Formats: sequence, C-alpha cells, structure tokens
Amino acid sequence: MAIIDVENTRIAKLGEYLETILQELNDKYKKINADFLGIEVNNYSLDKIPTASVVEPYVTGGRLCRDVYSFRSRNPYSSDRLSNLKNIGFFESFQRIISSNNDKGILPKIDGIISIECLNQGTVNYADESMKTAVFDIQLQIIYEEG
Repeated sequence: MAIIDVENTRIAKLGEYLETILQELNDKYKKINADFLGIEVNNYSLDKIPTASVVEPYVTGGRLCRDVYSFRSRNPYSSDRLSNLKNIGFFESFQRIISSNNDKGILPKIDGIISIECLNQGTVNYADESMKTAVFDIQLQIIYEEG
C-alpha cells in the first residue's frame, strides 16, 4: 500500500488557503479540521461532498475536474440580532474574499487549479439552543485540470 502525503492532498491545500482568509476575518480563528467540527465556538471543518469529479474529459487524455466541499463553522447563536448579523456578515465577507481572490488569480496551491468559488451563501445548518451555538455552512467548488 502506497503512503499518502496527506499535506499535499487537495483538501489539505484548500484548508491552508482558507486559513489565510480566516486570519483576515477572525482573530479568534482556530485551525480548520477535515470532516470534524468540534463543539467549541469558532471551530471550522472542511468536508468533501461526494460529486462526480470529471467535468469534461479531453481528447488529449487529460480532463477538467471539480471538487465540492462544505466549509462549516460553529458560532455563537441566540435571539440577539447583533450576534446573528455578525455571523451573516462573516459569510458575506468570506464569499467576497473568495470571489475577489479568484478574479485576481489568488488561488489555493493545488496543481492544475483554475478557479475557486462559493456555490451558495453561508447559512444556518442547525442550531443548538442548549449550547447557544449554531453550525453554519457554505459550499465551495474548485475547478482543476488533471493529466
């Protein structure tokens, strides 16, 4: 069985890229987990969504591919309007930075990457009123070439 260099996987490289954006947006930032969201606030997870990877096979043997991810966070949540507006504002800013970076060619360090985009607005996935937290979710897509 081959040893996988997990730090060179697309999800690891995307996580590193997103961590730079979090540092811009949130001074309480913590490292992004993969497929795990802890119970503390200001916790983040990047989870790969199963989708068909090949968008277009090339006659030359290469192919255009995509990966779709769910970027989740656990944030404070209550009936307090200001707190909830901060959560919404975080995802608006996050999406704006992703879009602006894509337009400027500031992309994750992934071989063959062409683009990154947010597929939706960040939204509440579910709320836990007993813990006064909510899980927010936004989907990201990367387009890249292989071969």
